[in-house]
Amino acid sequence: MQGAIDIDAVRDQLAVFRADVDRHAADLQNAMVLRAMADTVDTSLATPDPPQISTLRGIAQASPALFAGSAVQQGGQALANAIGGLLS
Repeated sequence: MQGAIDIDAVRDQLAVFRADVDRHAADLQNAMVLRAMADTVDTSLATPDPPQISTLRGIAQASPALFAGSAVQQGGQALANAIGGLLS
């Protein structure tokens, strides 16, 4: 998988996003879902075969709705953008 962004950049954004979720967990209604999404991204990055690419693409497209208007919106959007850049 080669694109405008490499896997390490996505992993960096993933770490920032996880820290944001942990820091704001008490204020997030869907903290468990966001943590599960982050785990799925991490697993997908570890095994970059075609089904995982599809999983990453789906997360990049669907995840903004999960964190819109929340304390983790900025980090979540950066993660979604990084995933999109990796897949482009």
